[in-house]
Amino acid sequence: MNPGKLKDRIKIYRFVKSADGYGGFTSNTLTDLTIWGYAKEKKGEFIMNDGSRKKYKEVEVIVRKKSFDEITNTDFEFQINQTGMYRANDVFESDIDKYVTITGTSL
Repeated sequence: MNPGKLKDRIKIYRFVKSADGYGGFTSNTLTDLTIWGYAKEKKGEFIMNDGSRKKYKEVEVIVRKKSFDEITNTDFEFQINQTGMYRANDVFESDIDKYVTITGTSL
């Protein structure tokens, strides 16, 4: 991996539960971290859901392992270059001790 390719801004959002004042909880997202990475679309497909077509995109993001180690929550969403939100599906080391690959699906 060429470090010069890490030109996409990746915002990591974590889920936060807070009391709603009526004995229940609400779930919100909070910006946890902004890191640089290399993003590319792996595939996209149209799926019929409740009588309407919706496009789902699967993306792959490569980031530095040191940057990714700062993420405190394993269940997170991310945004690439301030466009589109993606749910993280899988995280694995792509290059030993240097890079981590995150795969995600559009929301």
